[in-house]
This record gives sequence, C-alpha cells and structure tokens, in this order.
Amino acid sequence: MNFFQERFSILAIGLLAALPATSEAQPVQTGGPIRILVGFPAGGTIDVVARVLAERIKDDLGAPVVIESRVGAGGQIAAVALKGAAPDGRTFMLAPDHTMVIVPLTVREPGYDPLRDMLAVAQVARYVGAFAVAANVPAKNFNEYLAWARANPASANIGIPAPGSKPHFGMLALARETGAKLTTVPYKGSAPLVQDLLGGQIAAGTTALGDFLDHHAAGKLRIVGVIDPKRVAQLPEVPTFLEQGYKIDLNYWLGMFAPAGTPAPIVERVNAALGRALANPEVRERMIKIVFEPAFGSPAQMTSLMQADARYWEPLVKASGWVPQ
Repeated sequence: MNFFQERFSILAIGLLAALPATSEAQPVQTGGPIRILVGFPAGGTIDVVARVLAERIKDDLGAPVVIESRVGAGGQIAAVALKGAAPDGRTFMLAPDHTMVIVPLTVREPGYDPLRDMLAVAQVARYVGAFAVAANVPAKNFNEYLAWARANPASANIGIPAPGSKPHFGMLALARETGAKLTTVPYKGSAPLVQDLLGGQIAAGTTALGDFLDHHAAGKLRIVGVIDPKRVAQLPEVPTFLEQGYKIDLNYWLGMFAPAGTPAPIVERVNAALGRALANPEVRERMIKIVFEPAFGSPAQMTSLMQADARYWEPLVKASGWVPQ
C-alpha cells in the first residue's frame, strides 16, 4: 500500500458510511447538462481529475456532466465565466489554489472575488510540492544545493512554473531567509520547466511532486526536498524541507466551486456526490496515479482552507515587492 492509499483508505471507509444515499438519481437541476469549467489545458492533470469526477457523479446527480475548457491566465478566464453563470446548479468550476488564492493577490483586477462571487462546494484533492536539481548538479538535499549555489551563483537558477505563483514567492522567501542568490526563471507551466531541467538548461526547479517523480526514478533529475510536513512513501530517502530547517509551505489543492447564490440544497447535494466519488476505490486509484491525494470536506472547510491559504501567502507576496499587474 503506497503513501496516498495508506492515508486515505480509512477516510474512504468513513465517507462511504457517513454520506447519505442518493435519492433515485433525481437531477440536481433540470434543463440540460451540468458543466464543470476547467481553466487549464485538456489532458493536463486538473482536466484529468475533472473528467474522472464527472464520470462518477453523473449518475449520482441524475444528469450528464460535461467538462468545458476555459483555458488561460492561470484559471482566471474560467473563474470569470463561473462568476457570470446562472446560480441554477448547472455550472461549477474545478479550480486550484492558484486561481482562488494567488491570482487575487497578484492581479490588480482579476475580475472576480472568490469569497464574494463564488461558493465553495468541496475540496477534492491536495498535492505536494518538491524541489529538484538537474542530474549534473552534485546535491542530494536542499542544503547541499544551497552550498553549490553559493559557490556557483551565476548558475544557481531555479525554474518556476509561472511568475507570480506559489513557487515563485516561496523561492523568493527562501532567498531572503538564506541570503543565497537564487534566481527564479519563470516558465509557462511545469512541462517546459521539467524539459529544461532534464536538458540541464537550468540547475534546479520547483513544482508539484508528480511532475518530477518518474524522471527522478529514471535518474534524469534528482528530487532533493519534499515540501510537505512528512516524507512520502514513494521517496522515503528524500527529506522534507521542514527536516532541513525551512518552514516553507508549497502544498497545493483542488476545489469545486459554484456561482454565488447557488441554493444551499444544490451545493450540499453536489458535495455529497463528490464525497461518494472520492471514496470510490477506482477514483482514488486514478487520482493517486497522477500523484493527487484525494481529499474531501464540507463547503465550510473548503472556505476555511482558502482563507488560511490567503493569510499565509499575502504577507509573502507583499514582502517580495510584487506589484499587482
């Protein structure tokens, strides 16, 4: 049993026991299919999770569920579309923390206020951040990378998946804390970052663990720190940043959201359907395969998580000198 399976097998049993049974698959709302907006490319991990969940909840909700891609601006386009949708139970959005927390802190006029224009329905997943170095960088942990970076300041560049992202501000905070020159190199997503790291064009990079895991196993790059309170079972030899003396938080989450004004019974019905889906062994297995940790909670818990995340990141964004664009 791997790390995610071990942590969530008990949760799954509890969810199955606690969630109410579906009432004869009566539709959440009549008049057409239910849409889940996704602000990231088709075939990406967020899109995959959306499709896995859509397939599972459609019978539960008594209506077809379709994925609608509204790609661009870190999920901003999808969020604005959700804000403008009718609150009739037919439109939802699967969004990461970046869209719901970081964009409102870094964009002058994002076009939406997550707490005013949207309702949290449920958290559906969390995933872990990691720091990796190119195969030709002689470091087995982050402190060894720092020593190498101080000796090679011109080469100590760190790829990040986007400017104005959690990895961006996390690395700037580490640079201030350590006094090391850690030059961040922004990319348009994790895929090109990983490609340059594999080719040795950059010395290091940070993004979600799942983007590095297979390449680490193949020896094409080296994960030198897991940005989570506990080590993960897939990498028992890799220390956490906390173990190495750094209290950086680069965990990520996915949540389901509805337009503000969506009736509470609909939100509760979709929340329950998502809980049953996340307790399903096949769904958990498919999510774990792409290194997403199934997670589930009430709308209030999702809202609290979002607010806590904003409280953590707002001072870091301000300390970085970032000027909202």
